[in-house]
Amino acid sequence: MSCPHVKRTDALINGTLPAAETDAAAAHVETCAECQAVVADRESGATLTRAATRYDAPEGLRLRVLADLAREDRVVPLRGGRRNFWFGAASGAGATALAAALTMLLILPPSAGTLMEAVTDAHAHALTSARVFEIASSNHHTVKPWFATHVEISPPVADFSGDGFKLTGGRVDSIAGSRAAVVTYGHGAHEVDLFVWADRGSRLPGEEMRHGYRAIFWKSGDLNFAAVSDMEAVELKKFVDLVRAEPE
Repeated sequence: MSCPHVKRTDALINGTLPAAETDAAAAHVETCAECQAVVADRESGATLTRAATRYDAPEGLRLRVLADLAREDRVVPLRGGRRNFWFGAASGAGATALAAALTMLLILPPSAGTLMEAVTDAHAHALTSARVFEIASSNHHTVKPWFATHVEISPPVADFSGDGFKLTGGRVDSIAGSRAAVVTYGHGAHEVDLFVWADRGSRLPGEEMRHGYRAIFWKSGDLNFAAVSDMEAVELKKFVDLVRAEPE
């Protein structure tokens, strides 16, 4: 390789480059064809992973598993004492059946209520734990490649500073058992999280409020989206419109 900054570009993509060097490294990528090829190669690998065949369990199977668990969740007498299903299932065939049932629940699509709780809880936790982002940058050439090596989806990453929504970075979070890319924005005194994760056939809530946080959900292609903040509805809707207007 002829460019002496390829290793620095690789560190930028991996998120291991010191924060003080990220802006200079991102600026270099914009002018260097070789480093741009490195970034493109990483994003291409992530795209192939996303395109792999994925099978979703049907809703009927989810309901049958839940019904079976409900029938088994009962108290069973034992020599004057009592034990519940979980104790009895801890041995023999019961343990095998329980493990299989729980495994199936993990691959079934989460409910709308579960998703609403998951994104608002994740947003609140990020704010209270001071873990709003793992990669801090307002440059999409820095944030976009970082996601390519940390999560198996490619979220839209754009800076909307001209419209009042400044890109601040990103992180990876867990939403109802799925790894989600979270692109972070600032809007005055408000934080905005854009959650993006692979669609598993879930029914999305739409727009709802929970514990003072507003969330707007939508689907695009094989991805689910949720914008979460404590902003007024009209402002969050403006942000969502900006994101949805971005070319895929």
